[in-house]
Amino acid sequence: MTEAATWEDELATVERDAAVSEPMVRQAVRWLARTHPLGDGSRVLDVGSGPGCATVILAEEFPDSEVIAVDPTAGFTARAAARFTEHGLGRRVRAGYGEIGTSSLPALGPADLVWCAHVVHHLPDPVAALRELSSLLVPGSGVLAVAEGGLSARFLPGGYGVGNPGFVSRLEAALSDHFVGSWSLTGAAVGGGRDWPLLLADAGLRHRVTRTFLLDLPAPASPEVRGHVVDRFTRIQRLVGPALFEEDSAALARLLDPADPVALVNRPDLFVLQATTWHLGSRI
Repeated sequence: MTEAATWEDELATVERDAAVSEPMVRQAVRWLARTHPLGDGSRVLDVGSGPGCATVILAEEFPDSEVIAVDPTAGFTARAAARFTEHGLGRRVRAGYGEIGTSSLPALGPADLVWCAHVVHHLPDPVAALRELSSLLVPGSGVLAVAEGGLSARFLPGGYGVGNPGFVSRLEAALSDHFVGSWSLTGAAVGGGRDWPLLLADAGLRHRVTRTFLLDLPAPASPEVRGHVVDRFTRIQRLVGPALFEEDSAALARLLDPADPVALVNRPDLFVLQATTWHLGSRI
């Protein structure tokens, strides 16, 4: 299966994840609009936009800007275009093909704001990607906003009430190892010991500010949030279940067994708490 086909298959999951994380993303965009306001005739690029969920928020918070959603997956850009019509955003907002590392991206500049969320860490050379994104900026005033890093999400108190001590940490480590291997990522792509502001500097950008926002959805979880969490752990089981220690595999199975009192679907203490960090840079 090709990478594009894999992403096409993930459309419903991506949209549900975006709906759950919308409060955090909107906080970040509002902060950005307040600290870096844009006037008439300005342009915003959402690079790696997926089905355009964040693009809608960018368009709403930057009402005087042309906003362009950019993604290499045809199914995502088609859904984004439909979403913009549903929201009545008209010709000011559009979706089209674009991919970091190809000739398609440079033609989209210059932009006053380039927004790129959870994309660069997928790439084998993040510094080259940041350099390419910075080339899209209006010299002097353009801002690159990259959402990368933060803190892993938590969904239940303590050790989730299953397994041996360290279950949650081992589960996260197994998932991280899986993605590093499946995406053939190099050490540089996962940070290589250097934080994102340092990577911005390596790419020739001036680091302007870093800000972290919380997704805080307390218990009791809504049906939508609970479904999001169950889907997330179902996917984790599919991806890394065979690679887990026997006791960790059994603990994960308990979380997904609706007949078990400690399962995600039965827990009144289920919540979502996650921190995502945005890093802003500009061309030197």
